[in-house]
Amino acid sequence: MRASLRRSAVVLAASVALVAPVLPTASAAPAIPTPDQYFGFHIGADGRLATWDKMVPYFKQIADKSPKVNYEEIGRTTQDNPYVMLTISSKKNLDNLDRLVEINQRLADPRGLNPTDAEALAREGKPFYYVQAGIHANEVGNSQAMIEIAHRLATENSATINNILDNAVILMVPSQNPDGLRLINDYFVATAGTNYNRTYPDLYQKYTGHDDNRDWFMFTQQESKLMVSIQNKYHPQVFQDAHQAGAGAPRMFTPPYLSPYDPNIDPINVQQTNTIGMAMQRGMTAADMKGVGWGSTYDYWTPSRQYQVYHGAARVLTEAASVSNLAYPQVGSGPLGQQESDINFIEPYDSNTWTLRQIVDYTSQAFYSGAEALANDGYNFMKNFYKIGTKATQREGVFAYVIPPNQRDPQAVRDTLDILHTGAVEVRQAQADFTANGKQYPKGSYIVYMAQPYSGFAKTLLEVQHYPMLLQYPGGPPQRPYDVTAQTLPMLLGFQADLIPNSFSVQTKLLDKITPEAVTMPAAPGEGGAYVVGPESYGVYQIVTRLEAQGVPTFRAATRFTDGGRTFPAGTFIVPPTGPARTVLQNQSKATGIPVYAISDVPAIEGSQLKEGMRIGLMKPPNNIQSGWLMWMFDQYKVKYSIVKSTDYKNLAGKFDAIVMPDGVSKNSIVNGLNPASYPAQDWSWAFGVGEEGWAQLRGFVTGGGTLVSYGSAATTAQQLFELPMESVLPSSSSVFYGPGSLLSQEIDANDPTGYGMNPNNPVWFDEDRAFRITDQTKYPFHVVGKYPDSGNQLQSGWLIGGEYLNGAVNTVDWTVGKGSVVTFGNTAGFRTWNRGEQKMVFNALFDGPSTKLTPEQFANLGN
Repeated sequence: MRASLRRSAVVLAASVALVAPVLPTASAAPAIPTPDQYFGFHIGADGRLATWDKMVPYFKQIADKSPKVNYEEIGRTTQDNPYVMLTISSKKNLDNLDRLVEINQRLADPRGLNPTDAEALAREGKPFYYVQAGIHANEVGNSQAMIEIAHRLATENSATINNILDNAVILMVPSQNPDGLRLINDYFVATAGTNYNRTYPDLYQKYTGHDDNRDWFMFTQQESKLMVSIQNKYHPQVFQDAHQAGAGAPRMFTPPYLSPYDPNIDPINVQQTNTIGMAMQRGMTAADMKGVGWGSTYDYWTPSRQYQVYHGAARVLTEAASVSNLAYPQVGSGPLGQQESDINFIEPYDSNTWTLRQIVDYTSQAFYSGAEALANDGYNFMKNFYKIGTKATQREGVFAYVIPPNQRDPQAVRDTLDILHTGAVEVRQAQADFTANGKQYPKGSYIVYMAQPYSGFAKTLLEVQHYPMLLQYPGGPPQRPYDVTAQTLPMLLGFQADLIPNSFSVQTKLLDKITPEAVTMPAAPGEGGAYVVGPESYGVYQIVTRLEAQGVPTFRAATRFTDGGRTFPAGTFIVPPTGPARTVLQNQSKATGIPVYAISDVPAIEGSQLKEGMRIGLMKPPNNIQSGWLMWMFDQYKVKYSIVKSTDYKNLAGKFDAIVMPDGVSKNSIVNGLNPASYPAQDWSWAFGVGEEGWAQLRGFVTGGGTLVSYGSAATTAQQLFELPMESVLPSSSSVFYGPGSLLSQEIDANDPTGYGMNPNNPVWFDEDRAFRITDQTKYPFHVVGKYPDSGNQLQSGWLIGGEYLNGAVNTVDWTVGKGSVVTFGNTAGFRTWNRGEQKMVFNALFDGPSTKLTPEQFANLGN
């Protein structure tokens, strides 16, 4: 331990080349205790982690005693922890902060601002450097580094620090995920001195876990909204997103990124990202910090993890290599990491040991070098910030997107408008009928003009993605994308948005808030009639669950029918005209914009009655991200569900009517689960394995009449459980077939209960998923609900190689197994709540399985 600390001290001492720490002088706030004094140990010491309950008071103390630091609680997190931001700059700048923010806001929206005035503002203003840490809470080192950085900026009176604070404003969010920091660090501290695993085993954000930086265009999570509120208020020029990578990665990664970059990111911004990243590389190399690299692994593509770049800020990802078991040295048999020098990896790391203290040092050095580069070139960053906004307001080739009103899914339109509005995109509404690109649009259509500062954000969400097909070398295999490649909201959610290339004229109103489209509740139907709600919107289950909560019986038509000249599709919901039903329908229709109709007579057709008090079980192995996202959706929709615990397997039918098995649930996670020797039973027995006996009990739940819905890799788990007669049609080699998160063609049977309300050609999300062929037509009764077209281009948006292997392949299948039902989706039909249009099929399957099937006579009498 002493040797590793001595080496860390050498590395830190080497950093004096750029940012030498000096002792506080009389003018440097000596009353502030050092981190070592306050926390009682050296930050970054082996096996020691500062916890959030002590970090927050320390940040408050720094702000209270330093004129260079402001402390602000921006809001509360998902689990009601404080979400904290420190604003750090010179006293002069902080006294003038409102004016500096005003300048940034004016430059961010340059409409009506002439170049002369813009230049004057660029010279008057100060650039903002926004740094956040700890969004992935098991990447513990970067949030620990923020403690020392905050103290140093507050107390040090040196030329280097004064230059940064005189010429820039630092916005520091020391933990973007305080909930996770508390879970990870508190658990680490609590298990010290025990034989238990030191790493918290479950999601370290209630719903999203490691996916919490994949929410920056859907904005489902409170933390995402708080981050966006900071970006939209202060308009920083640089955003540093501090992370950690695997133990074998470069000791620190910074930009430049790999190709490609999203063409909706301004090229100036790409270059400025490279500038800051290379300043970090230079700073670390000058400080004798070896093993640092750039231009590998990470591309500059998807908005789900880089909201800032569409709002004028360079997003600078820093990724320090991790250590062993969160906070203990990583020790190898030889020097760690790549040992071949390259232009983007100049000096290989030459030690077999890597420590938490070094993560703190490297992260700190990268920050200081990046902040110093911004401070030294503030005028050009401010001037270019104005130019980026100006270019966006003069965008060519696309004049606007038009989203017509009264679409088949008003919830999809509403959610999209909310996303755009949260993202500071101006949405207008037509005040009269108009014609654009040869097509007539009605009054009330939504218009997103491209001549606005954040049009790139709107464009990248509304257009089809064409991720470039890059080769690893001339004539070689394709370069695999780092992350998902498609985010086309009209396909994900299921609505129409028309690209209008040329100008048109219509009077519009700027929407200052987004509200559901106006709906009118029909008069109460007469005797023999009922209320009806169409199945098209994925938001309809918000209505269904609330009807259920009020004990209102709900029915579904199995075939299309006509009443009063209006045709209703298969899957239409029929609701008896009671007082409680009307109250729920009226309130929820108004809240969602989903229309309610009345019919004079309930048709004599086949149908079903949804089970009252429906009980859904969610299979959630620890740290299963897809189940976390499904929890979020269930909670938003007020679905009655509970986690399936190991103790539930003895009586699954007594607890659940339907069970959903998301992507990532395997036989191993069910049978073996968490190791009881590694985790305390009082907290984790729910996740212990159930053995082969529990595996058989799950099978018996279905054969005895239960419903099991599985998607993604869990479809293979269901196949194992019941020996379903299907096999994969996809090559195992990713150089022959690979789909890294794209939207693909699909043919969906909207007359099957699982497909009720679906557009028959709704694209599906495919993220390294599965596709099948049926090997035995007679083993179980089955019906194919979704399949890939027999021929043609399977790719609708994103990137795909080997699409021909999907031709005619099966995706979604309804199986009858014993007295129960199994539904398998080869693709991830519930991916991060993104593909909500198709996720409705998961809801359909869950609610249909336990329902009671009715004859035409029974249906006409609403089950009586």
